[in-house]
Amino acid sequence: MKKQFKKTILIKKQIGFSLLQLIIVIVTFGALAVYFAPRFLNLQGEAHASILETLQVSIQAEISVVHGKAIIKNLHNKANASIELDSGKMVDIVYGYPAATEAAFRVFLDTKFATEHTGDFNITNSPQAAKAIIYPNSYSAVDNCRIEYVEAKNNTKQNVITAPALSVFMSEC
Repeated sequence: MKKQFKKTILIKKQIGFSLLQLIIVIVTFGALAVYFAPRFLNLQGEAHASILETLQVSIQAEISVVHGKAIIKNLHNKANASIELDSGKMVDIVYGYPAATEAAFRVFLDTKFATEHTGDFNITNSPQAAKAIIYPNSYSAVDNCRIEYVEAKNNTKQNVITAPALSVFMSEC
């Protein structure tokens, strides 16, 4: 009978972790979390920056398509015109390039903006400056997490058309 009692005691001593072992593991995980958490907390900003880069490439590609169609239709020298895209939709153009308006961006990018309550981006345009600003919903138009598009211009002194400028700002994403 004494042998059975000793075997049971030995088995009971081996089950589970001691309180000291649990505390050491919890403290170790806490220290690791404090060290690595800041590296992972800014993932949303990095995602917005990556999306802006991708959107910039899409805008550049679509600008080329629109400009090519404008050249084919001989509309690249006109201050204001419209051109039909492959989707059958009409896009407003200025000197053969897309106009800096929300309507033009909706058509040639085929993107939904936040004004429709379904998009991931907002767009603000300034007709006086002939500029459109695209930015993620969680930012504002003045934050450095945006794309600026300045439409094409005609330099009347030299009679030269300047292509649109596309700038990406990602320092505050």
